[in-house]
Amino acid sequence: MYVYYGTNEYNFEVLSTPPTYEPTKCADCGTVIALASGGYSVRGANYWCERCTTARMRARS
Repeated sequence: MYVYYGTNEYNFEVLSTPPTYEPTKCADCGTVIALASGGYSVRGANYWCERCTTARMRARS
């Protein structure tokens, strides 16, 4: 999220050399999750995209 907030168009001072980072991926399907703007859930070190979160919630019902 630091990279997003340091490089978006609403920031007053855009970072000229943003730091490198490992993208956050869904623990089930491997889709890259946009932490700053996407829907996701997290438990411990695992993140799930919105689609997989919905599927997991429906499976528990």
